[in-house]
Amino acid sequence: MSIHLEQEVADFSARRMRLATAITDYADWLDRQHGIDAERTLRLADTASDLRQDKLVVAFVAEFSRGKTELINALFFADHGQRLLPSDAGRTTMCPTELFASADEPPSLRLLPVETRRRDESLARLKHMPIEWCRVLLDLADPRQLQDSLKKLTETKSMAAADAIELGLWDGEDPSERHQLRADGTVEVPAWRYAMVNYPHPLLQAGLTILDTPGLNALGTEPELTLSVIPNAHAVMYLLATDTGVTRSDLEIWQKHVHRHGNYHVAVLNKIDMLWDELKSDAEVQATIERQAEETARVLKLPRSRVFTVSAQKALAATIRGDAALRVRSGIESLEYLLAHQVIPARRDMLYHAVSREVVSLLDDSRVDLSARLKRSSDELIELTQLSGKNRELIEETRATLQQEKDSYDATAEQFRATRKLLQRQGEHLMSHLSEETLDAILKAGREAMEGSWTTRGLTGGIRELSEQMNSRFQQATKLADNMVDALDQAYIRFHRQHQLPKMQVPRLDLGAYRNRLEMLTRETLVFCKDPANLMLEKRFMIRRFYAGLADEACKAFKLARTESERWLRIALDPIMTRIREHKQYLDTRLASLQRILENMGTLHSRMSQVKQEIGALRHDKTELGRIAAQLVA
Repeated sequence: MSIHLEQEVADFSARRMRLATAITDYADWLDRQHGIDAERTLRLADTASDLRQDKLVVAFVAEFSRGKTELINALFFADHGQRLLPSDAGRTTMCPTELFASADEPPSLRLLPVETRRRDESLARLKHMPIEWCRVLLDLADPRQLQDSLKKLTETKSMAAADAIELGLWDGEDPSERHQLRADGTVEVPAWRYAMVNYPHPLLQAGLTILDTPGLNALGTEPELTLSVIPNAHAVMYLLATDTGVTRSDLEIWQKHVHRHGNYHVAVLNKIDMLWDELKSDAEVQATIERQAEETARVLKLPRSRVFTVSAQKALAATIRGDAALRVRSGIESLEYLLAHQVIPARRDMLYHAVSREVVSLLDDSRVDLSARLKRSSDELIELTQLSGKNRELIEETRATLQQEKDSYDATAEQFRATRKLLQRQGEHLMSHLSEETLDAILKAGREAMEGSWTTRGLTGGIRELSEQMNSRFQQATKLADNMVDALDQAYIRFHRQHQLPKMQVPRLDLGAYRNRLEMLTRETLVFCKDPANLMLEKRFMIRRFYAGLADEACKAFKLARTESERWLRIALDPIMTRIREHKQYLDTRLASLQRILENMGTLHSRMSQVKQEIGALRHDKTELGRIAAQLVA
């Protein structure tokens, strides 16, 4: 493993943690402000938690026998002095394999039996059902046990051909697969549907997650990989064999599962050592490799800079043996450089942009709010200083003027409370469009329509109708939110003009990301249904297979949209009520103070001393906020 790659991942992790700590400090600062920003404190706590748990996901995608597992070994685990993941000639890894690090449980291999394909639960849901998985503890001190345990990733089993057809694991109509049928009517299929390897490697502990996918068949019959896992990866390494170039099945995977997504994807021509020829000069060999790379870029419609040529096997051997020259010739360093200096920084910038967009506006509001509180306290101190030595009549006049101001303020506040009740009812209507009951009804109707359709056209029509129903709910919720923002803006402007409260800008509710997610899901499921390989499956099984993935992803989108809308409603309605109460308390405190002064002139200087202390505390808070802001910006 390149020292640069290790350093970049470690640096990314350290910066992410520092940023999370600064956000937590800001949340604590808000919490100390007499709890006036409880909603913001909760939002910041969630943001900091998400940052700490963030993963950099790199997916390795290819047809069988392209060397994905060997490349993973070479890139990330060569320092072990042996192959961590099983890799050999032909088809090795038989199921999608996820490698990660979690301190919450001991190192282990979890395997999901292939028979769970018959179940309606999605992979995401099954991950939270430990009883469904076979678990093997990994002994890091015993290389032999570790190697033997991970060989389970290559296990297969015999299954009746009819069952294999039902599960989408074998196609008797495909001439290339007919030879797999044995005399006893069975075929060999993968023993496991999905594998999860919890391994305490420094890169994985720093937040890297690796996904190894085993070929077109698994991608076709596990729609969740297409609908969720691969689209959500931050980088996709698409492997091909240098000696064959882009085959028909390679192109099919690329077109169906990789190039449509917005993540960072590159093509990796592996096994360049197959072209090393002692009867040719190095220049001739390199020219052959370059022609293959240029042709690959042309066929996949990629820039040449996104096509890499490597020998994963030679890179692994070179690292283990300490052969620097062979390692350079293997081409692995270019791929390591890409990960270290393009993929990781791109993810870092994207993450920082999202966080700064969330936090910087809150910081600006805190600065404005703190400045307003400082001004109020300073104005009160000036007023008390001017009253010092004055007679009771002047103090009574000041109190009477302040009472008029408070009465006017209370009237405006009461008017806003009526507006708030109306907006709360609109908010309840908004949330009804995103409720679990609404989504359940849409999904139930969609499934019934699909199950009642016996043609591909009817099936795809049902999917489009399902998507349109869900998108319609998002659009209606957004329209209601926009109307609420317009009403709130008017109320905020009124408070600012009449009572000099700080200006407040209500953010718009933006559900665009979730609408886009649903549109992408629709496109993917349509491709899945039209795929000739999937049309050969038993129809109800096919519906169950993609429906489980689609429904699960739709539920995720709705849940996130619902959470976002709930937060937005609190952000829109709660801060102004908090500031109304705070300003009312400020006016009440001033009136009570003047009343005590009228009753006992000796309390004036006591109140002046108290206000000076408050100003000192506010200035300290301002300095602390500036320090936190500097950390966040840095």
